[in-house]
Amino acid sequence: MESSRTSTVAGSPAGGVRDARRRETRARLFDEALAEMSRRGFAAADVSAIASAAGVARGTFYFHFPTKEHVLIELERDEETRIVGELGAAERDLASALSQLVQQVLGAERRLGEVVFRDMLGLHFSSTRPVEDELAQHQLAEFLVRVIRGAQDAGQVSTEADAGELATFFLTGLFALLATGAHDAALLSRYVTTIVRGMEKR
Repeated sequence: MESSRTSTVAGSPAGGVRDARRRETRARLFDEALAEMSRRGFAAADVSAIASAAGVARGTFYFHFPTKEHVLIELERDEETRIVGELGAAERDLASALSQLVQQVLGAERRLGEVVFRDMLGLHFSSTRPVEDELAQHQLAEFLVRVIRGAQDAGQVSTEADAGELATFFLTGLFALLATGAHDAALLSRYVTTIVRGMEKR
């Protein structure tokens, strides 16, 4: 009898309203966190200011995001979903795929602004990066692994090479270049060419 009542309450319209409010609060905190990071940078971004701008108590921020780093992780996941969607599943050669991936990542830089973009990528090289955030779990890495395996099937890349390691190597180098801001189109083009030549069968 009691379990029936509990399930009715959980499935009630009130439960749906609470869930909707929770999602709305999380979205507000996410947006305000990005605005604060854009203004002050990740390190100086103040959680109290974020919570105040979102109209909630400071503790509510931590209910939704254990750390500020988790905001950037969620942002990166969102951007990766967008980028992989833009890249699609079309067949392409290795050099073309890497070049297109680089252009899509640069598009993220334009959308997010330099400050947030660099802080987001810089998290990959930070000691405060959450342990659960592994590069191998990223959609961009998964996309790149598929591309490299396709190149292996086509005989362009040795099948003895580990596609996951090659993908990680490429993305880590790319993120390092972009996080420093010391890059231009020519340098990124040379980077892609160098990586492709290094992967190709001799």
